[in-house]
Amino acid sequence: MTHDPDLGVLVRRVGSTSAWTTPDMTAYVNEDHLQRIIAEDPDRVPGVPEGAIAVRELPTSAGPADVCIVSPDGALTIVECKLASNSERRRMVIGQVLDYAAAIWRDGDTAFHEQWARRGGNDLHALGEGGYEQLGRNIAAGRLHLCLAVDQIDADLRRLVEYLNQITRHDITVTALQLSYARHGDLEILIPSTYGGEIAAAKARAAAGTTTRWTKDTFLDSIGSDTDRASAEKLFALLDQVDDRRGTHDDLWYGNKPGGGVFFHPYGLRYAPIQLWINKSGQLMAYGNWYQYDKIKYHHGFAELAHLVGQDHQSTAKGFPIADLTDLDQFWSITLRCAEHINRPDAEPDHRDVDPDTAIV
Repeated sequence: MTHDPDLGVLVRRVGSTSAWTTPDMTAYVNEDHLQRIIAEDPDRVPGVPEGAIAVRELPTSAGPADVCIVSPDGALTIVECKLASNSERRRMVIGQVLDYAAAIWRDGDTAFHEQWARRGGNDLHALGEGGYEQLGRNIAAGRLHLCLAVDQIDADLRRLVEYLNQITRHDITVTALQLSYARHGDLEILIPSTYGGEIAAAKARAAAGTTTRWTKDTFLDSIGSDTDRASAEKLFALLDQVDDRRGTHDDLWYGNKPGGGVFFHPYGLRYAPIQLWINKSGQLMAYGNWYQYDKIKYHHGFAELAHLVGQDHQSTAKGFPIADLTDLDQFWSITLRCAEHINRPDAEPDHRDVDPDTAIV
């Protein structure tokens, strides 16, 4: 590989007085290398939140899409990867990603679920009823986020991103992700930058009233019974009373109406132990997130919460009605303990007793 003097990265060992040098390698091995990096850390893609899951080379009737990402609220992102060294194929990137998006829409959600499973993707039912149903609605409506992932964003690509955002519907967004890569010895360096995120955000604001995120008020107003609403109000109030800040995350993360969840982040910590959502009957539901995040999947810190609701933290989580809980204060105390355990710096998945023939690890 040749060094790229424009990468802007120089390295030397701490304490060394030798000259700064370029890394040993400043380019991807191939496009498969770029795909793998994105699939392993999908929340690097603009607009994709933590907890999203991904598969590579998802088969469609138009060919395999490089990376498909499903967010916790059911939002779907298709990523097409191209390298600057492959100039001829980069001219095809726009047509390819649009072709794959059209194929997913035309093939339908049943085909999508089948192909996702065949590629070894995490169980999409683990999104919870709200996210799972919203994914189906997004596919049926062709409501997709398209991302062009490259090692170098140039003027042509910026122009295409601007144009596609201008001519497409408000609920279809197009962004570009640049992931410049370098390696020096056993150290890998990734320099991300994005283009089109602000344009996509402006489109999302313009689409307000069609596809919008929950707010606390709209979520409460959509609950079908006074009892369930009172329970939701109490949980929101209990979260507000947690003054101890140990992280920088917002206390609440709101999914899209009508099927997305509301994720609770006590102490401002990264991983949310629970989410609330509303089913088709207007019933307030909850969902334990032990299957939501790859990095802490099956974590033992979820065990007490899962036991309380009659589930196993080492299997796929299922939604449960808040009305079935006999003691909301006990539920909240366990939720707080869970948040502490799963967000410890040494948090690791717990796979000790998982049956490899029945569980996706």
